[in-house]
Amino acid sequence: MTVTVVGIGADGWPGLTDVARRALLDAPVIHGAPRHLEYLPPGPAREVARPWPSPLLPAIDALSDGAHVLASGDPMFYGVGATIARRRPDLDLRVIPHLSSFALACARLRWPAEEVTVVSAVARDPSPVVRAVRAGRRTIVLSESGATPAQLADLLRDAGLSPAITVLEQLGGAREKVRPFRRNLRIDDLNVVALDPAEPAGEFVFDHDGQITKADVRALTVAALRPTPGWIWDFGAGSGSVGITWALQGGGSVLAVERRADRAERVERNAARAGVHVEVVVGDTADLTADLPVPDAIFVGGGLTETLAAACVGVLPAGGRLVANAVTVEGQNLAAALRARYGGELRSYSVADLAPLGGGTAWQPRRPIVQWVHRKGQT
Repeated sequence: MTVTVVGIGADGWPGLTDVARRALLDAPVIHGAPRHLEYLPPGPAREVARPWPSPLLPAIDALSDGAHVLASGDPMFYGVGATIARRRPDLDLRVIPHLSSFALACARLRWPAEEVTVVSAVARDPSPVVRAVRAGRRTIVLSESGATPAQLADLLRDAGLSPAITVLEQLGGAREKVRPFRRNLRIDDLNVVALDPAEPAGEFVFDHDGQITKADVRALTVAALRPTPGWIWDFGAGSGSVGITWALQGGGSVLAVERRADRAERVERNAARAGVHVEVVVGDTADLTADLPVPDAIFVGGGLTETLAAACVGVLPAGGRLVANAVTVEGQNLAAALRARYGGELRSYSVADLAPLGGGTAWQPRRPIVQWVHRKGQT
């Protein structure tokens, strides 16, 4: 079965190529959003236009041979074309793209497209916006509505970030506008938002009550966990510093387990400021039989037991990594026993800080940390 998807911009029918127009004029049926179908000229194309029903996915499943779809901009760029391709691999899908709003925005702002991060805020978690801006990357956000720019401004303000915000409306159309964001603006629903942070925000500072893995040990721990897209389970999360740092570096998400409710709330606040997706479980340990995201890595910062270690090793997929830090002698002995049982590596870290002593200075050692690193499938 053949289905044709045609992209159209805010310039409407006049902005289409001859190939795109001919495809629509010859179509037996044209599906699309009402605002896109309104661009069709009176005549055969308008007569076979069919607005998408709600919900959309059953209509995609029912697409018949010869059907045409009218979509926004480049249908394969966060568009319905990509949804159809993923959901209906059985189709012979023909795509006739228009310029995407991302391409038009880069052109208006004179931003090299390959240097710009794009984030869709259409029915998606907006936290990647914070992450991109914190890293100092120019970012274009595909908006859900005219309310999106103000929502983004609030999100970034709460994260302590203040990039330059530009709103680009009706790109490519007769009513195109490009202007700095202000609270009193009436903004068209058809808009994208450009964020220019000028420079990276610097090292993220965690809010904590003293229960935090120190920065140097945290760096060693995150390195052992090997950041990657996916999920980390963070047991004894405290401030969430290890899990959040892992997610910041690898683009992943965090399941934080913390027995104290006040600390669990702090983890959520830190994650929001960092632009990291987090789910928090309040309790001593998570119910590992529950419907939880499969972890790519697990960190145990406190409360290591034989039972917890066995559960973690059991739930990890092949190649997944488990890292546990122990400060007490009992915890360190347990880490050694677990290494003997499951394999892996055992490391000891000792750090000393320069501190005043009399009229001079001396090295003040911290408590040594023993770290057990286990990779599923390796001894």
